[in-house]
Amino acid sequence: MAYGHIIDYVADEFGTPRARKYISDVEKEVNKLKKNPTLGQQEPWLAGSRYEFRRLVIGQWTKVIYRVAGDCIEIADVWDVRQDPETLVARFEH
Repeated sequence: MAYGHIIDYVADEFGTPRARKYISDVEKEVNKLKKNPTLGQQEPWLAGSRYEFRRLVIGQWTKVIYRVAGDCIEIADVWDVRQDPETLVARFEH
């Protein structure tokens, strides 16, 4: 699983060992969705979206935004919750 810009940020700000732990923490939580895809709460900031997006909050500042599509779990974003929530909404507007 690739997390792109957020991993680069963690590595730049806190170093590679912390980035590796961050990846491990996120993957451990996301893997729980295999047994329980509706584990996360519905994401209220995306309630008007075409799809029902859910969220897993990991640690103090990470939110994994995902949706369940049949037998698949699609990770839509890994988002830093310290940002303005309108930023999240803007990312999903099409």
